[in-house]
Amino acid sequence: MKKFLLLASATMISAPAFAADVVMEEPPAPVVMEVPATRDWSGLYVGLQAGYGFGDDGQVELSPFTPALVGPFTPAGAPVGSSFNANGDFDDGFVGGAHIGYDQQYGKIVLGGILDINYTDLGDEQRAFSRSPAEYVVERDLDYLATLRGRLGYAFNDRFMAYATGGLAYGQVDFNYRQGAASPASTVSTSGGQDSDFGYTVGGGIEMRATDKISFGLEYLYTNLGGNDYSANLQGGPFGGVGGAAGTNPGGTTLVGSDDDFDFHTIQAKVSYRF
Repeated sequence: MKKFLLLASATMISAPAFAADVVMEEPPAPVVMEVPATRDWSGLYVGLQAGYGFGDDGQVELSPFTPALVGPFTPAGAPVGSSFNANGDFDDGFVGGAHIGYDQQYGKIVLGGILDINYTDLGDEQRAFSRSPAEYVVERDLDYLATLRGRLGYAFNDRFMAYATGGLAYGQVDFNYRQGAASPASTVSTSGGQDSDFGYTVGGGIEMRATDKISFGLEYLYTNLGGNDYSANLQGGPFGGVGGAAGTNPGGTTLVGSDDDFDFHTIQAKVSYRF
């Protein structure tokens, strides 16, 4: 009996100590999944562009403004002082420069603006011939072109966007006049030697994001800088004026270029750095 009581007492004394040694396992902490931030097209960007420009031939018409009594530009049987069309060639060439812009994305719609400036190797040349015979050439050269445009884009995803664009265009156009060696006339005065022309430009493009910071694009623009006026006063021989044939115009004959629009197309590849 004593042994039983001693065993029971020992069991009761050791029970709390045994309970203190029991370890309760806690449930694992929930795993937090990091969702990558969705990038969009919002923000400032700068970059470079380069491409090719081209236009239509025969954009300028020359005509003798002063009716000549002896018609050096008038085909046989045609009315004296009739206008004539010059043979025109548009000088296609390089277009390239830099741009800066800003985009803001709203859902799938991207709104923005862009300012760019380009050096160009574009122009046109008009050649005319009189019955003297002689050659007369008027050239227009576009030195540089700047545009300020809005952009309306659609973001298919965070890597690819298509857009339409349009706005104001500004160009510096130089005029040059020259005569062939066989010409009997001398140029007394010219006007319209250089014009600062404002016009408009419209087009569209696509843009692809290669990294978070770098994007590549392809853009087409149609640009119209409006009309240009040019004139050259010719004297001598059948043109009248000083040294001219008797009975011809005392003030010489003035050639004037028509105000046909100076318009052209450009296609450019672009690379931009996005901040």
